[in-house]
Amino acid sequence: MPHPPRILEVLLSLAVAGGALVSAGCPSPEERTCDVLCDCTGCSEARYLDCVNEAEIARKDAEQASCPAGAFDELLTCVEDEVECKDDQFALDSCEDQQRSLRNCGVFVFRTVCEHANDVFIACGQGAAFDVDPDACTEQTACNAACIVDTSCAGLNGSDIEESQRFNECNVLCFQTR
Repeated sequence: MPHPPRILEVLLSLAVAGGALVSAGCPSPEERTCDVLCDCTGCSEARYLDCVNEAEIARKDAEQASCPAGAFDELLTCVEDEVECKDDQFALDSCEDQQRSLRNCGVFVFRTVCEHANDVFIACGQGAAFDVDPDACTEQTACNAACIVDTSCAGLNGSDIEESQRFNECNVLCFQTR
């Protein structure tokens, strides 16, 4: 059997090697999103890797929680395309619908439930209530924050008595079940 010309072997080898490099160098959606977020905040390599890891875990959580199909990827795409960077902080305001879709099935990505609760409190004119340190948003605190996220300003401010009562019952359950 005749051997292909040497130039053909070289070209085939380069094509195979190039394909391997392209596939190895193609970042995942989680990596691309964390690139955008870290470009804004200037995070370290360790924080970048944490971001990617948290996003990958959140993807699995979304799948296990039976979140709407494609909801996680829609959020990642929105963050990549719409994130606003102000004073080395990112704002995901334009991705609220995608975040809500995941929150409704108990999945929080890139921000803790406590950070989301702070946003709700601020929007309702009450100021931030929770520490922004992710390690401080655990158990009862996270439960209380979830109650806030699920309540309207009228319920939080007491102008909707029924919703205020539901909010209070939610908070009481946070302490009873822990």
